[in-house]
Amino acid sequence: MADDEVVALYDEAGQVSGSAPRSVMRGRNLRHAASSVVVRDPLGRVYLHRRTTTKDVYPGLLDLAAGGVVLAGEDPALGAVREVEEELGVSGVRLEPLGVADYADAHTRYRAFRFVVTWDGPIRWQPEEVSWGEWVTVEELVRRFDDEADSIVPDSVAVWSQIVRGWHADRVPLRQGWDSVTTLVEQRWVDRTARRPEVGTALLAEAVLLPAIADGLPLEVPRPVVLDREPLRVRHVVVPGEAVDPARLTSADGEVFAAFLAALHATPLPLAADAGCPSAVDDHAGRAAQVERFRHVVLPLLPPEHRATGEALLERVGAVGEQALCHGDLVTEHVLAHEGRLSGVIDWGDARVTDPALDLAWALNATSPAFAETVASTVDDDTGARARAWWALAPWFDAHRGATYPEAVDGGDPSGVLAHDLEVVAARLLSWRERDDGA
Repeated sequence: MADDEVVALYDEAGQVSGSAPRSVMRGRNLRHAASSVVVRDPLGRVYLHRRTTTKDVYPGLLDLAAGGVVLAGEDPALGAVREVEEELGVSGVRLEPLGVADYADAHTRYRAFRFVVTWDGPIRWQPEEVSWGEWVTVEELVRRFDDEADSIVPDSVAVWSQIVRGWHADRVPLRQGWDSVTTLVEQRWVDRTARRPEVGTALLAEAVLLPAIADGLPLEVPRPVVLDREPLRVRHVVVPGEAVDPARLTSADGEVFAAFLAALHATPLPLAADAGCPSAVDDHAGRAAQVERFRHVVLPLLPPEHRATGEALLERVGAVGEQALCHGDLVTEHVLAHEGRLSGVIDWGDARVTDPALDLAWALNATSPAFAETVASTVDDDTGARARAWWALAPWFDAHRGATYPEAVDGGDPSGVLAHDLEVVAARLLSWRERDDGA
């Protein structure tokens, strides 16, 4: 671009009032217009770049926006398209307009036409304009606004600060689980951080496993990416849908769910191992340890008439046979529906190699008859029986947690919560015994 290009001049009302060579505009600090384009990636990070030391204003400083002066006779939107392509190689995607802002200091006075664009392609620097760049989170950008303001061009901070801080503030806590803290970000992404150090291993495994298997599954699943390492935070695009109503699930839903499980359980085990998921060997050790914990903590708390059935159940689930990659926690809140049909499966923190019947426990025992019967028709009798055993075992986890960590019980009287959990354990045992003669 010519050094003395002719630029449009703007008056205080934001209207074109004439034109002047760029050198005159700079020398006299005439009010003009400029495009200002923030580039974000599909996970919401912002591209922060360093201006070359040859720039005629703010040389060598960091900038969160690409852009430049609006030329005489040029539509500001077209100027924005031109500038972001020239500076960063971003092209062929829609720029979203975010209004205008005015800026003035001793170096420059202009009306900024703001745009934001999402870009998942390569960044290509214009050598005359950009010397370096990186993707940064919105949190990191706000931190730099607050702690390193002198390193960033002041006009972009002024023009974009309110919007960027709005992005930063747009966070809504979601239903919290035992293992991770989950937050909805800008209504577009889900962030998860580990409540305990060992949960971080599972989050890292998800970030490797799910992108590798997602395309082969008939339901949408998260595709997490590690956003921060210290502390660990993973982010994925929101999976559309709401938790299903089990009573309204249809036979057609059952066909889709069965196809999903068939595809998931056919995942090659080396792929799961490469992702860092608990392995078949871990399953042997894990089941044995879990059975012993339940035997020593939960079983003695049951009424005497239920203990023999409880012992039989522990023997049943402790026996390791068929193994496959499993979700590990398929329950109502983790299966989503959108516009009347199944849409996705979320919360993969328990993904591991184990008994595939575990993934059938909820589907065969806590859903509508039409759905359960359709899913059941795709598995053999032994698998169905194992699924019933896993369903009978499910409340033992809450009872064990309540007995071992009463301080972690949310609200109410911990002893009352534990008593309720034990009642559910006993009811499931009774149902299992009547159905499978487990005692």
